Amino acid sequence: MVDAIGIFVNIELQLFILLLLAFSSYMAHSKKVQLHCSLMGIALFLQVLTIFFVMSPSLSSVSGIQISNQLFLELWVHHITGLLVLLLVLYINLAVKGYVRFLGEPYRLMKPVALLWFVVFLGGIHIYTRLYSGL
Repeated sequence: MVDAIGIFVNIELQLFILLLLAFSSYMAHSKKVQLHCSLMGIALFLQVLTIFFVMSPSLSSVSGIQISNQLFLELWVHHITGLLVLLLVLYINLAVKGYVRFLGEPYRLMKPVALLWFVVFLGGIHIYTRLYSGL
């Protein structure tokens, strides 16, 4: 059975994370790097929480229903791309703090990763609407 409240709570959480990312980006442009890094850490933490406590149970509820091959492919692209975004954000954060060596300039990846995070967000909304259009 699909938990409609969980779906809407997740969408609201994702919108909050997206707003947090936008504000964090503004802080980076305002040269408030420490605040930017803190906000990005919070966004990453919230994203990981939603993956484990909202998205994973939601995905397991989908495993019992018939979906098209196209939607199945979209789900996997969404999950793999989302995982890539999380790993890149974590890697950039660790590189900026000096915990890992970064090949090149970590700041050059920030904007493309933020854009990719937004695309993954839109993909998640698209998948939810395709899966649960009757709610």
